[in-house]
Amino acid sequence: MENTFEPEIAQNHQSELSLGALKPIIPSGDGRVDGATERLNELTNLPAIEHVAVYEDVHRRLHDALTDNSE
Repeated sequence: MENTFEPEIAQNHQSELSLGALKPIIPSGDGRVDGATERLNELTNLPAIEHVAVYEDVHRRLHDALTDNSE
């Protein structure tokens, strides 16, 4: 059986996917949280293959805000 998977085609297909309009993000009042969630607005302008990096950054920033005991 021949492998017909072509990575270039899959990557091109990923770049054609879009989220459409996202619901507005309601500010939380915490600058760190709002700064992190604001990055989610970038997803509509990025190909799907680049979404993981944004999600990872948002997750890291939210985690840091939640675990910060300095307040």
